[in-house]
Amino acid sequence: MEEHKDLSSINVPAQIPQLTSESIDYLLKAAKWGKFLSILGFIVCGLLIVGGITMTFVLNMVSEDMIPLDMPFSPTVLSFFYIIFAAIYLIPVIFLNSFSNNAIKAVNLSSTENMTTSIKNLKNLFVFVGVSTVVLIGLYTLILIIAGTAAIFSF
Repeated sequence: MEEHKDLSSINVPAQIPQLTSESIDYLLKAAKWGKFLSILGFIVCGLLIVGGITMTFVLNMVSEDMIPLDMPFSPTVLSFFYIIFAAIYLIPVIFLNSFSNNAIKAVNLSSTENMTTSIKNLKNLFVFVGVSTVVLIGLYTLILIIAGTAAIFSF
């Protein structure tokens, strides 16, 4: 037995917008630029991971007198942070790549399923960037409060 979704409870406009040939052209151009940016993102992630791993070996071989700025932590910790940043940066790059691939397929094959997947990945990309932005603003605010408090009590 088929289940029918009750659309009366959902805020659905009277008429669903249609994609015109002009909007499809814009979508295809956006997908191609997204593909380009996702390829660059994968390259940057790879460089961050290679740089983090290389940094561990190079800084461990250097004598303690040559380590710049008298680092308060080991080179392994710095390497670990590089790899963690690469992993975090990889998440939106994967969403962007998936959006681009599915949008290009949707336009070329006139596939509604690929278009739906494409828009879902675009939504996920925006959600990730939005949540990341809120988290970073919170961290910056916390850092400013801690630094301000430390500055006040240091006088």
